[in-house]
Amino acid sequence: MNGFGRKASDDDDAMERTLDLAWELFAAQPAHPKVAELALQVLAAQPERSSVSLLLGNHREICGQADEARRLYLQVAGRRDRQFINAARALRHLSFAEHDHPRALQWAHTVLTEEHEEWDDWMELGSAQALCGEHEDGWRRLDEAVALCSRTTPDELPKALGKRAVYLLGSLAPPDRFAHAAEEAIRADVANSWVALLLGWSYLVQYRFTDAERLGLRLLRENPTEDQMQNLVETARTMQRIAENAHDQDITLEDIRRTGVIELGWRQLRDQMLGIDLASALTALDDVMPAHLRATLRPGASISDEPEADKIGSMVAEDLVAWHDGQQPGTGSAWGLAEPFRLMSAAEIITMSAEIEADPAAHPDWPENETWEQVMTDDAGSYLVAVAFGALVRRRPGQPDEPVAASMADWIWDRVADFGGPDPRPAPRKTEDPPTDLR
Repeated sequence: MNGFGRKASDDDDAMERTLDLAWELFAAQPAHPKVAELALQVLAAQPERSSVSLLLGNHREICGQADEARRLYLQVAGRRDRQFINAARALRHLSFAEHDHPRALQWAHTVLTEEHEEWDDWMELGSAQALCGEHEDGWRRLDEAVALCSRTTPDELPKALGKRAVYLLGSLAPPDRFAHAAEEAIRADVANSWVALLLGWSYLVQYRFTDAERLGLRLLRENPTEDQMQNLVETARTMQRIAENAHDQDITLEDIRRTGVIELGWRQLRDQMLGIDLASALTALDDVMPAHLRATLRPGASISDEPEADKIGSMVAEDLVAWHDGQQPGTGSAWGLAEPFRLMSAAEIITMSAEIEADPAAHPDWPENETWEQVMTDDAGSYLVAVAFGALVRRRPGQPDEPVAASMADWIWDRVADFGGPDPRPAPRKTEDPPTDLR
């Protein structure tokens, strides 16, 4: 070999060592700036190395540089070389991370045009389908992915079962469906405490109080100071006492069912873990709120500082008041909706609740034996009210309540979307397609 050949070989060896170091550093510290430095050294000498572009893209994505990561992934995908499927998977992952569910579904389908054998690719497709509103098809696909895993790579079954449970939860599957999947996941991996906690609450929603208590006690033995697990056990025991002593006390299990308080607790915990709860929605709204709306809102306050704070319920008002303690009267139109509802302050809510409590007969639209929490008013006698199961309704004098949103969090997320912000919620369940015209 001549001198030129030895020099080229030495350079290639040096590049391989640099690339190996980049991968090792990425595995240990994926956001370390040296990862990009090393990857760029290799790309400067070998710009056609698609695997290196993907490494750099992964690093950029982890560092929060989504646009640059997307550019690198698309660049590799455009080459249609052996790294195409990995670029498609990376674009699928990025779309999920950005809550662009339709785009994630497109890339999930693209991946499966290249590779049909990986159970995880089918799992990702099922998740994307469910998040896009194709719930039954998506959930069935998740089950099929688990079955494929058990046939082809049984050693990975605990991972597949755990992912199915998480994806069912993420697409807002009913508690009973989630519970079945979560039980299988926990049997395969008892250390999955996150899924186990949600499983305990799904038991509560199914009124399986003994099962919830037993699971909560096991979790507490492993994490004795965890508040959420203590709350699970305490709630399960409270519900057991109510069920056992139904004839000897004022509150019965049927009263609990009518309020939807257990279902609301499940939903709030689930939404908090998914980042779609009211607190997350309010934070997202802060990022996109128009200046003219912001100017109408009062600073946040603590309900506990208000006299007679016990007049305020615990569904949503406390979070709203802590965010902004109401809105200036007459400024409801700043939300840009057809009806000018504005946020009520803690003092307004407390005063109104006290008046209703003092003279229920004079307030027939506010029944004593129901759960309600007024949070917004149009300053003309109508209100937006959080009621049983957390639903938000419009309450007008002398008229039946009218549904407005599934929850206050959903109402706020709708405003975030209206103002151009990202909406991480799964799409609503799709109805059946209309009949095909065969003429």
